[in-house]
Amino acid sequence: MNAMLLCVVLGGSLGGPHEVLGEEAVSEPSDVLVFTRTMGFRHDSIERGVEVLGEMARERDRWRLVATEDAEVFTVAGLEPIEVVVFLNTTMDVLDESQQAALQEWIEGGGGWVGIHAAADTEYGWPFYGTMLGGAWFASHPHIQPATIVIEDPTHPSTKHLTAAKPGHPPTPDLPVTWTRTDEWYNYRQSPRGKVHVIASLSEDSYTGGSMQDDHPIVWTTLPEQGAAFYTGLGHTNESWDEPAFIEHIAGAIDWAADDGWVSTTSLSSGTDWSQYDGWIDAKTIQSQGSVLHAAPGTGVLVNGADGHAGELVTAREFGDCDIHIEFMVPEGSNSGVYVQGRYEVQILDSFGIEEPGSGDCGGIYQRWDESRSPKGWSGHPPSVNASTAPGTWQTFDIRFTAPRFGKNGNKTANARFDRVVHNGQLVHEDVELTGPTRGGWVGEVPQGPIRFQGDHGPVALRNIRIRSR
Repeated sequence: MNAMLLCVVLGGSLGGPHEVLGEEAVSEPSDVLVFTRTMGFRHDSIERGVEVLGEMARERDRWRLVATEDAEVFTVAGLEPIEVVVFLNTTMDVLDESQQAALQEWIEGGGGWVGIHAAADTEYGWPFYGTMLGGAWFASHPHIQPATIVIEDPTHPSTKHLTAAKPGHPPTPDLPVTWTRTDEWYNYRQSPRGKVHVIASLSEDSYTGGSMQDDHPIVWTTLPEQGAAFYTGLGHTNESWDEPAFIEHIAGAIDWAADDGWVSTTSLSSGTDWSQYDGWIDAKTIQSQGSVLHAAPGTGVLVNGADGHAGELVTAREFGDCDIHIEFMVPEGSNSGVYVQGRYEVQILDSFGIEEPGSGDCGGIYQRWDESRSPKGWSGHPPSVNASTAPGTWQTFDIRFTAPRFGKNGNKTANARFDRVVHNGQLVHEDVELTGPTRGGWVGEVPQGPIRFQGDHGPVALRNIRIRSR
């Protein structure tokens, strides 16, 4: 078939014979390539989808958007300026082997991919593509009809607009967020659960023709190497592109992919990022003086109150396998900690200059604890090197965590692990198995839990908190 350039909206050229429409955005937008090639069934909604995405790009100044059916753009050079590739209702084999290789290299190197609806009816013979789909290629579908979507991750950028929960009172499994809408509902060759992070699933009791029984994911994410991949089964109909909630769903997905799957949770003012933050305040800048932190009003930094004694800071979002980036500052003698899933602590402490750090020093994985046991503390892991800088300086943790696994009967089948902990750029832990929650951690182990920061052991400041589910 002849390659056809459909449209270009907002901003500068991405190379090649692309027309430029609209004014240059004041802030630097993301470069987004919308790919619409079809080698099988062609959805009538493709053109409407391209039109709406273009309108969003112009109105919000969030993207420089190019839409094309030309697969020749999929080269190393062609993809180099792109931040997000959207497969909008593509079907069958749309890329040759060299184009597949270029796209895979680009995604694994940090590119973001968004697949919409029939993207699951695409590239059946490409193993890497199947990994992004969790093996859930298209199998069949019933007639177009209303159905209820259960939002399993109501704080993801693609779904957070759907929650009606009040700040500080996030949805719970007993009262989940649901979304009822009309679309063509795909059955997939298999459930991707266990291979992907599920954002939303279908309630098969709410419509006819579902064939996946009690496990029917419909929106999910994966993290291939440094990149990020998002798939939604929504988006068959023209009417979808007139739904504000669906449009925000896609916008959130593209923004998430542009950030390589990272979700920032820094400000208290959003009302949706934190389930607990009693005593914590927003600040613009921090100065350390002795054992005290002085905060200037503004946003960008979180501080545990004027005297360094506040409640716990707990994310509204829960995580299983995840990557975490945290920047923190403690003054002289101060103490805090980050508890992954609220249960497994990496210690934050003024440990500058200590020659032989223990599990309770900065970067250490804290001990388990039992008052009735002798010794009471065990299974702590000191950092392999003391990477701490002086009190009053900004420090970083980069953590990769694998959650515990559970069987169908609820019994634990595998322990949690810190795959790695990097403190100020130095590897301090690698492949550490966690036999249970550390001291101060919440009791019981779970597949998913929030990130929790200790706020009652002395002054601490946090910034650039970024988390992504794997």
